[in-house]
Formats: sequence, structure tokens, C-alpha cells
Amino acid sequence: MADNGNIDPNMFTTPFQLTKSLHRDVYAAVDPAKHKPYAEGKVILIVGASGGLGYATALTWSNAGAKGIVLVGRDTKKLERAASELKTETLVAAGDMADEATVKKIYDQAIAKFGNLDVVVNAAGTMNGSGLISQVAPSQWWSDYESHVKGTYNLAHYFINATGGKGTFINLVSLGASFLNPGMSSYGPANLAAIRLGEFLDLEQPDIRVFSVHPGIVEAAGDRGMVVDNFTPFAKDKQALTAALTLYLMKPEADFLRGSYLSVNWDVEEMEKHKDEILEGKLLKLGFIGAKLGPEGHPWNV
Repeated sequence: MADNGNIDPNMFTTPFQLTKSLHRDVYAAVDPAKHKPYAEGKVILIVGASGGLGYATALTWSNAGAKGIVLVGRDTKKLERAASELKTETLVAAGDMADEATVKKIYDQAIAKFGNLDVVVNAAGTMNGSGLISQVAPSQWWSDYESHVKGTYNLAHYFINATGGKGTFINLVSLGASFLNPGMSSYGPANLAAIRLGEFLDLEQPDIRVFSVHPGIVEAAGDRGMVVDNFTPFAKDKQALTAALTLYLMKPEADFLRGSYLSVNWDVEEMEKHKDEILEGKLLKLGFIGAKLGPEGHPWNV
């Protein structure tokens, strides 16, 4: 907050910048027009495909020449509407990603229709930020873990089985994993667990390119996109930016970001310039705690 009571729209963005340059919309380095060859002939499965980020991703990949798009979500009618607006061959598959049998069935349908599957973008998620631990019923509290952790695990597990352990897996996560705020005791830790799960997937499956992407605080467009009243003043990031980044991440030059957390607000060219430092310092990997643990204990100041 500024002293005059006006809200700083960047208060959840600039303090978390890795790069000096900050982006909120598509820019030259991630322009989808430059990266069409990475979509051509590919089959992509998008979870949350009728929502703002999912639909923007589907539209971007369709315009870039994807061979097929699997549109996944909970509402069949909304998915069918999204499919009707794309020029790529689609498969509409409704279901809850927390249900294991449903996820397996969707992958089976995708392979049966298209013969292969190259990319998964998980743009689905819940935000249970409505109350304190003393107020939210346990069954409601666990819903964020069902979505962000169980759903992501199901998607990753059956992606491995459907593809023989090859392809690209992009999971949209939240900056909420990095800070404490009352009422976010399920959302923050669930996203933290999802990011860590991505690191394990990267470790265990060397032929799957894994990325955990924070899409910024996204502005709703038209009738698509989540609106959270408390975050509306900060929602300045365009849906198309995340969609464009998913296509950029298909480039071999993005491999240094595999298994890492990154934000759409960060400048990809600046990161490429400092990729050795990022890799050597494990700058985009989760740590444990800030203390220096070891045989001699932490080096205390006194």
C-alpha cells in the first residue's frame, strides 16, 4: 500500500522479480509467431481448457498449427464452445483430475483419437482462501490439495504411461507458494507441494521436459478467467502471455529451465543470458530452510 491509501498494482509482482525486465503481456521473445514450428504436428492436452488461461493456450496452439488439442475440464458445454472456436481438430473430455480412473480414460481417448500425445498444460486449480484454519472445515481445506497435488500427480502418472515417458509437462502454479497470508493455509502449501512434485518428476523422468509456471495475477477477459475480489487490483497480467510462454518453452533453448519454477513476468532473454548462473546456483529450485545445516551446525554470528 502507498501512504495515500492507493493500492500499488505491482506489490505482488516487483518484489518477486528474478529479472530486471518485467512483462505483463506478450513480447517479442515469446511471440507465438516465432515459435510455430514447435507446435506444428504436436498434440497437446490442456486441463482447464474452458477457463481463461486454458482457452488462451488452446487458441495460441491452434493458431500455431498444432495437430490436435484435447480440451479437458469439468463442464462439457463450455469445452464444446471452446472447441467450436478453434481451427484445430479437438477432443472434448470432461472430468475431475482428482479422479484416477477419469484421468486414465481421458489419456486413453486422446491416444485412440490422435495416436500420440506430446504436451500437457495443466491450467486447472482451485483457490480456497476464504477463511482461517479455525474456520474452514477440513473437507473444504483439503480441496486445494485434491486439485493442485492429487490432480497433478494423476496427470503426470498417466502421461508417463501414455507416452512411454516422453514429452513436455507444464504445470501452472502460484506465487502463493512463496509467502504467508491469513486464509491461504491450503492454497499456499498445495502449490508448494505441486512445485516440489515437478522437481521429482524432472528427476525421475529425464525424457519429460517439466516446467512449473506462475501465470502472474491474471486479468479476466470477456467471460473467461477467475475473478478473486481481493486480488482484482493486482490482476494486470494477460492470459495470452502465459499461452505464449507455453509455446516458447518447447524450444531447446529453454531446457535450462527444466524442472524449475518460473514466472511469466520474468524476461526469458535475460534468463537465457544468465542460464549458467541459474543452473549452477540452482536459483529456481526449492530449498529446505535458510539455515546452513551440516556436521558443524549453523555458523552463528556470535
